[in-house]
Amino acid sequence: MFKKPFKVKSNSQLKGSDRKKLRSDILQQFTNLTEDELNAILPNKETVFQLKALTHSKDLVIVYTVQKLPIIFEIEKVMFPTVYALWHAPDLLPAFTTHPQVLPVIARGADLMLPGVILPHGPSLHAYGKLQRGERVAVNLSTNKAPVAVGRTAHSSYDMYMAAGRGKCVEVLHYYGDLLSTYGTKLMVPELGPAFQTDGIEPLAGPNELLESVETLAGDVDRVDLSLSEKEEVNEDFGESAQSTSNPELEEDSNSDDVDPSSSDICPDELLKYCFFKALKTTMKKVDLPLLTSNFYKLHMIPACPKEYVLDIKKSTYKKLSNFLDYMVQAGVINTETLQKGVQSISKIDYSSQLLKQFVDNYSNEEDGTSLSVDTTQTNKTSAPEIIEKYTVTAAVLPLFYEYDYKKKDAVSVTVVRKVISDYVRVHSLQTHKDTREVILDPVLRSATGAPIGVNQVPWSQLVTAVLDQMGHSFKVELGGNEAALTKGKLPPIDINVGTRSGNKKVTLVNNLELFGINVTEFARECQHGVAASTTINSLPHAKSVQLQIQGNQVNFVAKILTEKYQIPKRYLRGLENAPKKKK
Repeated sequence: MFKKPFKVKSNSQLKGSDRKKLRSDILQQFTNLTEDELNAILPNKETVFQLKALTHSKDLVIVYTVQKLPIIFEIEKVMFPTVYALWHAPDLLPAFTTHPQVLPVIARGADLMLPGVILPHGPSLHAYGKLQRGERVAVNLSTNKAPVAVGRTAHSSYDMYMAAGRGKCVEVLHYYGDLLSTYGTKLMVPELGPAFQTDGIEPLAGPNELLESVETLAGDVDRVDLSLSEKEEVNEDFGESAQSTSNPELEEDSNSDDVDPSSSDICPDELLKYCFFKALKTTMKKVDLPLLTSNFYKLHMIPACPKEYVLDIKKSTYKKLSNFLDYMVQAGVINTETLQKGVQSISKIDYSSQLLKQFVDNYSNEEDGTSLSVDTTQTNKTSAPEIIEKYTVTAAVLPLFYEYDYKKKDAVSVTVVRKVISDYVRVHSLQTHKDTREVILDPVLRSATGAPIGVNQVPWSQLVTAVLDQMGHSFKVELGGNEAALTKGKLPPIDINVGTRSGNKKVTLVNNLELFGINVTEFARECQHGVAASTTINSLPHAKSVQLQIQGNQVNFVAKILTEKYQIPKRYLRGLENAPKKKK
């Protein structure tokens, strides 16, 4: 309705009596609106203006504004809150949730279709609520509860269910970014948290795709045999006995702190310092700063290690590269900068430092005729990031995990989820006798799967999938021994898009590089030299990382450098189909 320009026929300030009548009308039309929410939307001492506007489709609309902010628009005496008003009262209207990728489609004038609606508990008779056709509804995103669109239901909830996921859901009248929202003061969308407790909804994936991906990850659970002997074998993999109900998660990243005396006769701390100073006095003199600390460790410290030794930072007292480099910063040898949590770069080397001047190379590699230098092919490859994706315990699955000493918000791997489920089923004898592939749903499993009333058992394959759907997502990306903290949510892929600028010139837009520990400035320089094109780094509002813009369609080059040099798996790259088509 407000996608195209509208004509303002009049704009007048409301008198005191008209203002009171407006408040009364709002409360009458929105019976669930509280007095505090109304005061936030329509403050008592603020001036209210009434606009009479004629839309491009010749519809007469009355708009009420406060501080140049549209809060209510009225069509044929029916009031609709704008997205700005709904941010103060996000539960004022029934809301349908969709994927963030759908918002640009709505912004092009499209209505919300049923395939784009997220149903957290799957399709059922009341999955779309209990609405009649033409009722006022809001639209929010799976990543943020704050409404981004307002409209009317295109069908009743029953008709939506009977449509089997096809057809129109919401006739969108107003959305964030249209000409009504930008009429006066434009605000940024607030962060109100995810729309559901589970924030790991797979974007735009059908149930078959999601089931297939989970089954690939979790293994073939259809053939799980819960006999005692096989259960003991499973528990041996997890380092516990079959009878134990203690925490089944492994310390997967733990390493032995013991140093094998036969492997070296040098203290691990001394070897670490030797490699550090050796690298600074040799290969690092030819390198431009800043340099990622993970690249420094992989490309300079490891090659500086004498051939008869193996450099393992976890065997030192520092345990982590970040701890060791912090020590060197305090000693005045180097300066570091933190790009983001868990990602650092070396910004300066003080070659006048006494520690660096006093360094003596007692393990020169030149005895066998080979000098220490970083091979050009080696510099073209950095250490692969360690990407760890886990599931977090939510309120829905807490009763299931509580028996195994887990708390809400604890992060576990999919292997642990599978083991908890299989152990719970075995202990409580929930397998059916007729078909061992079927599992009986007790109250705990019903809550953990979100199964509707009337469903009393599910197959093994669907059980694991259903539990994972009820859990949250978290991830971390570790580079070069730098331990990163878990980040809530699903790891977004590196997004590679192609857009156009003035004169129909193509540009390549790359997002989320920093989430994978990539120095965007360094990456931009590599692209600039590699394809002889200009680059720009843009800061986007509400984005988790900056955006890199490259002149021309450079999708193939970006994909190549990400997979070959930075060793990013292809499954974390999105937009490769935007590469230029090969000429026949």
